[in-house]
Amino acid sequence: GAALALAMLLAAVMPATVLGANAASGAPASAHTITVSVWQAALIAIGYYLANSPWLFGLAFFTLYRPLVAGFLVGLILGDPAQGTLIGAAINVPYLGFISAGGNLPADASLAGWIGTTVALASGLDPTKAVAIAFGLGLLGTIIFYGRMAVDSVFAHWADARAERADIAGVAFMNLVPGQAFLFVVSFVPVFWLALNGPTAVQDALNALPVWTVNGLVIAGGVLPAIGIALNMRFIFRGSAIPYFFIGYILMTLTHNSISLVVVAALGLALAYLHLSFVRRDAPIPAEAAAEAAAAQAAQAAEGAAVPASSAPVARPGLAIRLTRGDLVKSWALWTFFAHANYNYERLQGTGFAHAMTPIIRRLYTTEDEIRAALKRHLVFFNTEPNFGNVVHGTVIAMEEQRANGAAIDDDAINSVKSGLMGPMAGIGDTLSQSTITPILLALGIGIAGGKASGTAVPTLAGATGNPLGAIIYVVLVSVVIVAIGYTAWMQGYSRGRSFVTEVLRSGAIDRVLVGAGVMGNMVLGALAASFVVVNLAPTVTIAGAQMNLQAAVLDPLFPGALALGLVVMTWWLLRRRVNPLALLVAYLVISIVAAYPFFGPDHTTSSDPAAQYQVCTSSLLHPYYACGAPPAPSAQP
Repeated sequence: GAALALAMLLAAVMPATVLGANAASGAPASAHTITVSVWQAALIAIGYYLANSPWLFGLAFFTLYRPLVAGFLVGLILGDPAQGTLIGAAINVPYLGFISAGGNLPADASLAGWIGTTVALASGLDPTKAVAIAFGLGLLGTIIFYGRMAVDSVFAHWADARAERADIAGVAFMNLVPGQAFLFVVSFVPVFWLALNGPTAVQDALNALPVWTVNGLVIAGGVLPAIGIALNMRFIFRGSAIPYFFIGYILMTLTHNSISLVVVAALGLALAYLHLSFVRRDAPIPAEAAAEAAAAQAAQAAEGAAVPASSAPVARPGLAIRLTRGDLVKSWALWTFFAHANYNYERLQGTGFAHAMTPIIRRLYTTEDEIRAALKRHLVFFNTEPNFGNVVHGTVIAMEEQRANGAAIDDDAINSVKSGLMGPMAGIGDTLSQSTITPILLALGIGIAGGKASGTAVPTLAGATGNPLGAIIYVVLVSVVIVAIGYTAWMQGYSRGRSFVTEVLRSGAIDRVLVGAGVMGNMVLGALAASFVVVNLAPTVTIAGAQMNLQAAVLDPLFPGALALGLVVMTWWLLRRRVNPLALLVAYLVISIVAAYPFFGPDHTTSSDPAAQYQVCTSSLLHPYYACGAPPAPSAQP
């Protein structure tokens, strides 16, 4: 991680010619292409590996994995961090609502970000084309993920063999080294090849395609973000929080996207406070319902475990084995780093749990039989959200301490607490971390990055300057929040045991957080939809002898952005009806390309005559950039 950080710093300060860029400094991003050198391709491949690795204190999934951050880093490597950030922000919007839970990955946002940005930046593509291309790469990335999950199961059995020999260091080694060696190979090799050869291949393919097909990719770049926004709406778009989505959308539309998304978020935060203070609670939104159901299960599991509620050690007469603060911190750090180092289908986080328990086992147990038994009981299947779920670890550590000091706590009691709490805490944690905290902070970062895709004039996305602070601020905020949650949950689970779980769940604190986040999140999502989702009707109709473009002449004057808003709401409705988001992705991509076909006129003309240009603009069902507007006035006859 430190080596990559140094490389990124060098990439930021080196001249473009040193990095291998063949463009003159200061030229618009769309006016040139960049030749990706071997070293640049290697850095990009290492970045993708780190995005899936444990080396960044368990924060890689929340930082380097996100296309916003990946775009910024690729931009640093290729010598244009501003444009890289802008492209990454555009790619990230459709992935706002994609959640990875329980060993399932619907699409690989990381590969879409790292290679999608590389291809777009090196080929001189604008962000709208990058969105459609990146989605295909994201689906390709799932092959790497599922292959890793299958192979890593073998290494879990290697850890079992070490546990039989009471080899604490061997179990830790098997959790970390084989899985990461395999992950590096399957990540680095294909991404290195794609980074080195992908831009040229994509550029050649685009040059060979008809103009209308390329226009279809641009249309898809404005349509596909509706899926990511709608996926997030599944969790917060309900009940008394619904109006805030439309407030955010209308506010951004009326100001012609000139207002900062940070301002919208600040307004949403203020409205969330007022909402919690004055609005009576209605039926729970889906995220609340899921969290409440998980809370009830967690409370029942915590109360039903046959161990004392207090986690204070029960000492043997004359012999007290106590854990130190250093033991707890080291155990927490090992879990935070290496929970997913050997993530696999058979045990999921099982070897990661055993690895985190190694400092505890060393402190509490001395005989080979005790060590062997402790390692084996913690190598079993385990899976939870790795930050909020730290309550489980803290509680189990307290139970191990009691057991070492003579309490009547057997393997079944410890496993019952693990199995009883891990599922409910995963539900609560995923709802808060992946479905609420991360998307809201990402939306803020994307807003700061400066990307927009809607409007009634041709957007200058390709020549716009992105703001790298969007990626940097997001990384700082999400890192602080996630680390603070994980540390607090770990220590509170140890010091207060199961009572901490029940107290928090019964206090209603989670409900208040979810309601407030729903208000603020809806405001931000509405503003984001107005900024990134765009649908432009192309055809004209003849009324009383006059030609009118339906959108420019009828819809936009009544409600600007009505088609884009309708697309987002329709997508949310389809997702609620259990339509597969990947099926929607494919359908929207196909529809976008077909809608760009020139059904009513020429595909392309080099004529500068306004009438000819208007005929081209209105020849398809959708236009990639803007509503075609009023037809030009006929020229006077000589």
